Amino acid sequence: MPAPAANKRVKNKRISRNIIIGSEAINLPPVGDPTRPKNIPDDHTKRWTVYVRQPPGDPSLTTWLNKVQFKIFSTYDNPLRTCENPPFEVTETGWGGFTVDVRLHFQPASGEKAQYRQHFLQLEKYGDEKMQARQEAEGVVRSEFLEVVQFNEPTEALYEALTSEDQWNYLAAQAKGGKKAAMAAIGPNGRPKRGFPGGERSAQLPEKGGDDVPFSQEQEQALIGFIKEKIGVVEKELEEENRRREQTEKKLKDLRAELGHEAAQQAAQQASGDRSRRR
Repeated sequence: MPAPAANKRVKNKRISRNIIIGSEAINLPPVGDPTRPKNIPDDHTKRWTVYVRQPPGDPSLTTWLNKVQFKIFSTYDNPLRTCENPPFEVTETGWGGFTVDVRLHFQPASGEKAQYRQHFLQLEKYGDEKMQARQEAEGVVRSEFLEVVQFNEPTEALYEALTSEDQWNYLAAQAKGGKKAAMAAIGPNGRPKRGFPGGERSAQLPEKGGDDVPFSQEQEQALIGFIKEKIGVVEKELEEENRRREQTEKKLKDLRAELGHEAAQQAAQQASGDRSRRR
């Protein structure tokens, strides 16, 4: 049987893979504290890590991901950091957040160009009071987002890798009872771990969230509801603005009818001049 081609494409096939792009930040001991690490600038208050990880229960990302480049702030030594093997992460210290450019390089057999993502390095607590209280209790500020990488009509070699059993081997090494037990592993909440709703392989988000489930359909719907609510607020404000405009136009029309067009025009010009002087 011939080996899969590295450049021939599998038509009408699309395969998606999930990744987590995120960061974690913790407070450093103050200057003068004996537990503070040495050789850290005095104005650095945080130790942070920016990373690319696979969601729990998902196939091994090294099946398709070759290396990750992180472009951090230019004041750091060697601001372009390259990670060629897991863990794909960079750890540094600092005092302020900034946007990190993330470049995903795919396995050579994929024939795909690198893709870019961005992540804001969140160093200070954020969110509502409950979220900030949890960050305070855990002693870490964590900011994560689920990204989807799509391979449209992948090469034959990449398609074989993405459908191979080998990409789940790492799960078998983590669970007792062999690979089958790992693939059907149940989380602390009594539901299958993320990536295996009902025990089967899937890229589908789980229905409910939880401490061990960072992304879910429930959270997705909550976000959609929040966006729709804000859209409703904007639409109401726009409707009110249109109502005020119509009232102003009606008053101007009535003024023209009462005083005549020229008088109304002079009044409008005078009002415009008054506004200019007030500025």
